[in-house]
Amino acid sequence: MEEPRFYNLAEIASWQLPESSLADRGQVDLPALQRSFVWKPNQIELLWDSILRGYPIGSFLLSKVDEKQYQLLDGQQRATSIALGYYDPWDIQDETDDGFWSLKNIPVLWVDLNPGVVTTNQEFVIRAVTRSHPWGYQRLNNGSILSARDRHSAWKTFSEISVNKDKGYVNFDSKSIFPYDTDLPVPLSFLIRSVSEGEKEWRQHLTELCKLHLPHRMIKTKHNSFADVDYLSQLNRTLQEPFLENRILSALTNVNDLRIPGLIVKNEVLQSEDSHTSEDPTLFVRLNSSGTTLAGEELIYSIYKATFPETKTLVENIGSNFIEPSRVISLVSRLVVAELKPNDYPRTLNLNEFRRRIQSEEFRTVLERLIGNEIDSPARNIFSRAIEFLSSKQAALPPVLIKDLVRNSPELTLMLLQWVRVQPAISTDSQKKRVVAGITALSWFISKTNQKKYVKEIWPHIGENQFWTKEVLRVPYYGRTELLMYPLIKPETLRDYLIENVVVNRVSWNDLYPKIDSSIMKGYMEVISKDLQNEDGGAIVVRRVWDDFMNKLFRNRSMILYAQRKFINEKFVDFNQMETLEDTNTPWDWDHIYPSSWIYKKQYVNSHMKHWNWSIGNLRAMSMEDNRSENNFKSPKTRLNSVETRYHSFILNEDWLYWSKIEDRIYDGNSDMIEAYLNAVINRICNIYEEWYSTLEIGKLFGPETSC
Repeated sequence: MEEPRFYNLAEIASWQLPESSLADRGQVDLPALQRSFVWKPNQIELLWDSILRGYPIGSFLLSKVDEKQYQLLDGQQRATSIALGYYDPWDIQDETDDGFWSLKNIPVLWVDLNPGVVTTNQEFVIRAVTRSHPWGYQRLNNGSILSARDRHSAWKTFSEISVNKDKGYVNFDSKSIFPYDTDLPVPLSFLIRSVSEGEKEWRQHLTELCKLHLPHRMIKTKHNSFADVDYLSQLNRTLQEPFLENRILSALTNVNDLRIPGLIVKNEVLQSEDSHTSEDPTLFVRLNSSGTTLAGEELIYSIYKATFPETKTLVENIGSNFIEPSRVISLVSRLVVAELKPNDYPRTLNLNEFRRRIQSEEFRTVLERLIGNEIDSPARNIFSRAIEFLSSKQAALPPVLIKDLVRNSPELTLMLLQWVRVQPAISTDSQKKRVVAGITALSWFISKTNQKKYVKEIWPHIGENQFWTKEVLRVPYYGRTELLMYPLIKPETLRDYLIENVVVNRVSWNDLYPKIDSSIMKGYMEVISKDLQNEDGGAIVVRRVWDDFMNKLFRNRSMILYAQRKFINEKFVDFNQMETLEDTNTPWDWDHIYPSSWIYKKQYVNSHMKHWNWSIGNLRAMSMEDNRSENNFKSPKTRLNSVETRYHSFILNEDWLYWSKIEDRIYDGNSDMIEAYLNAVINRICNIYEEWYSTLEIGKLFGPETSC
């Protein structure tokens, strides 16, 4: 091993920073097999707290390409986080040149110069603002999002800045936002730049940068409205405090003096013994099997990139922002196995099996052919057709639901891809409905284990046009028949049953089982095999099936998004949940129509209301700008008074009939209001369910044989 090289933080930042006065890229790059940036904002913040406090942050592992060029084998997360501290969006010459190795939406780091409160494990309050959280995270718990009230207040402040007017918050200008849960925030890059360029005049330099670039007259944080003293005056006043002189200069001295060792491994270590693979990923796999968890699919993708580095961009485009590249390769690899053994179900490849198969000329040839090239990529065509079905006019699934299906139901995604692959062009509305009906029903109403069993069972017949049928609901399992999918109850049957038992008879959730003579029970019994019926009349099985159905329906927010799909597609057309450094936060709020604050830990509230208040019948998706914090103190009648609001919230006229009667809090003794509430919630659950069931003609696939 060569003697280590040592890099200061500015040099490390220059490996990635966009072209600016600081950037001098070219010394160190990322090898093709490296994964994407995976650190969360709080990890970035903690790293910078360690740097400012002078703590050691470890070394990098590099491989030497030539006398001037190196590749980073280990330390990408730290190197990128360091670069983010120097990232200055106000000083970028070419905004189309993002520079960063694997970041599309680049967060901006801030530091609170005068925090009223600090955490027990942080001396410096570093805040990251991202596209999905332009207001940053909580100060005391930086792994948690802001409360709804704080997000609303921050949104209102940001939306009043001219460049942000008429924009959804995921499209706010990154140069006009700041961390909200702070006292006196300044960009970390401004602070570093001010001290490094003129230590004696750093206060004046910092103030000038803030005055020149920040919307300083519009800055208002959770803890400081700057009403009595404006932001710049408060900044100047704080900068004169003796404690800040020692604190900041000492911290920035740590930044300027810190040197990170880069350990150099011989290039031969990465050279593959396989002539088909340009880089040996063994070292990389071992390095990334510890530390920040790296999923098996990511490691497999790294091996793929080492074998076919020239197709990296193509693979990233195949998923069309709906499917991560690592998931693309995982699914395509299984399609390769399916082609090599047409009648055998292709199970998920683990890391070792993929490494073994990639050594096979036969496997590698089919994989290379399926991926193709920029002009002709069979895989891109297969994925595009599959996504087209899910987003077709007949289905109109919001992008977030498509992404959710792909992420949470890989077996069903594989089934769809294989079906698309072996089918001729499908164009009729009924065929498209059948595809989406089958995928959504299987994804939402059966377990992942049964999804896998289902796909395995139908795999040999997947080329048949009618493979989603009732015949596949039951499969042989250890000498008897197992129920993979149960009949989905007709909406009108479900409505009648719930109204009678919940609204009229006030049956509790734990006792809400279909009676032996009910149509629901009869429908279930028709698909329960005789050997199960003989155990005790099938009652235990029916209870399990009913519990499973009701629990999945009760909390199925995906079904709410489907019911509100027109609103979601129109309002959030630009939302892309798969962007790097984005978490599961979405640009809509989940709002309780009857406020949860009127239920939570409150005495004298009816027990039925407490339970059903958390069901999909009392939830709606709504935009941040519409969901004001004061709504928590408004009644359903007031919230839903607008016809447009009811339309966007999927409140039908029959629902409004009941919601309009709820003008205030409901207490246990008010029987009429409790009845109105239960009617409103139960009917809306059934209407949401019916919207999906009827639109996609679910009954033709998974409906009951009888009147269930």
